[in-house]
Amino acid sequence: MTTTAAEPEAGPRSVNRIRVPNDLWSRALRTARWPLYEAAVALAAAAWMLISTKTIKVFAPLDRVSQVSGLAALQFRFLLPALACVVFLLLARRSEKYRVLASRTAFAALPGFTSGFLAAGVTLALRGANLPLNGTAGDAGDMERWAIMLQHGEMTHPGYPPLYPRIVWFVAKLNHDNVFVGLKYTEILTTAILGPAAYLAWRFVVSRPWACVLALVYVPTLAEPYKAYEPLVLAIIIPIVIAFMRYLQTSPSKGLVHLAIAGLAWGLLVGEIFILFSGPFYWAAFGVALGAAVLFPWRTGWRHGATLLGTTVVGFLIPSYHLIDGLLHEAPDPYFFFGTSQDPAYTFVYLTDMPGNTIRNGTWPPTGELGGVGVFGVLILILTGVAIWLGMRRTPVLLTAGLLTGGWVMRFYLASHEYRDQLVRYWPRTTTFSLYCFLILAVFAVKLIGERVQEFVTQHQKLTATVRAQTALAQTALAATPTDAEGLQESEADETTPSPENDAERPAAGRRTVRRPVPFQTGMVGLAFALTLFTGMSASAATDKIMPKNDGSEGQLAWHAHHDSPANLVQGITKVNGK
Repeated sequence: MTTTAAEPEAGPRSVNRIRVPNDLWSRALRTARWPLYEAAVALAAAAWMLISTKTIKVFAPLDRVSQVSGLAALQFRFLLPALACVVFLLLARRSEKYRVLASRTAFAALPGFTSGFLAAGVTLALRGANLPLNGTAGDAGDMERWAIMLQHGEMTHPGYPPLYPRIVWFVAKLNHDNVFVGLKYTEILTTAILGPAAYLAWRFVVSRPWACVLALVYVPTLAEPYKAYEPLVLAIIIPIVIAFMRYLQTSPSKGLVHLAIAGLAWGLLVGEIFILFSGPFYWAAFGVALGAAVLFPWRTGWRHGATLLGTTVVGFLIPSYHLIDGLLHEAPDPYFFFGTSQDPAYTFVYLTDMPGNTIRNGTWPPTGELGGVGVFGVLILILTGVAIWLGMRRTPVLLTAGLLTGGWVMRFYLASHEYRDQLVRYWPRTTTFSLYCFLILAVFAVKLIGERVQEFVTQHQKLTATVRAQTALAQTALAATPTDAEGLQESEADETTPSPENDAERPAAGRRTVRRPVPFQTGMVGLAFALTLFTGMSASAATDKIMPKNDGSEGQLAWHAHHDSPANLVQGITKVNGK
């Protein structure tokens, strides 16, 4: 007998059609909930540091004793929530329910606290001033003039990335069209999001602890509140390129339409970053080309790889075409300053063009202990070699080494022509790029060493377990065929002396209970505690540099903000670097 199923009514069919997108939406929310949670935690940590400055009622920016008190007050407001995260991680180490939540909270919060600490320091340093860092001079004056040009419907400088001046213009609209206050708040907000942006970008590449470490070594080392968009772009572009190269490797397993859409999205993202600040793209160009050639799926799916790369280029050109055209017709950088007369091979410490009286009148770079290279430089170079030795087949290490090589070669090529052409061409900016690559490779070296140690411990445990099992089998075999006397002795011994191998078979009340530690979670607690102390020290040191000082250091920028006037802004045509 044949049974024919009745067709569903129109109502249920429409419900089924609606349920599919609901399921997809629910699945997307489940996938994105933890990344969104980490982003919210990191941004909330940065926001807390900014908001906490409102509770510092008494502060005189130009008084050194007040500056010290302000640094201590920020440290206190950082330590309370940061140590609370460490305690949460400690209490949750044995709980399956809260372990992941505690880890995501602690390691996402620290980068936000770091850049938020620095942004809070800028807020205190500019308290009472209605001007941004450096007032109306230098790059600040350029940005203010471009924002005013945008207010009058005019175009900005064609050879400078146009996105940041438009952000300043938008923030100024929220502050009664005051471009000076708009730039001040933009500097603070851009500095505050540096840590969260670096952490979230590295989360596409590595796990939470290592993304936290990479963000924490980067922010206090290379943050520059005066032009905060530069370190922001450098922080995120390298992990984004690494993630894209990994995606390129997997392109043969995806459809061509999917790759075309994804490539267009990748290109638009990178293009928007390019028009925010284009400097790191010059130094990364050679390494990206080398990495793409090595990782391109030549044999397994060259059509898929070509589709992805082609649509990525198209997406990149959509927002960046006008800037590229302006750069091709723009005169190169002629700005000579302190760094252009120093040894070009020294890249382990980055200084701006305001080194301060002490360093300016002393010896720079400092004389190193080993062949002119200091201990930090030697350690970084050793870890770089270890990273390449242990992880050359890994995409992050391979690509970072290629980026370092390209930026390093371009640095010396441009520096070697500065006297002949009397042009700088921004080559001192490769210091930040090279130092960032060194730091990345150093962190990956520590990561790879840890993985090798963990593999050794695991193999040792397996070997020990195998030996114990074989020993137990041998003892069992000997006990099965004893002589009369030996059997009597062994049976008496079994009654009086408990055997460690048979201890597990004894009743629970008769054997000693041994609690096994959780080494991974215990290690995470130790790492979080150490990173908390490092964050407090490094963020305070970076913040102290920008406190108002009249000594030719970076503190001079905040000093100008308090002693300058909007009336001093020179109107007229603006060139890059104010020249």
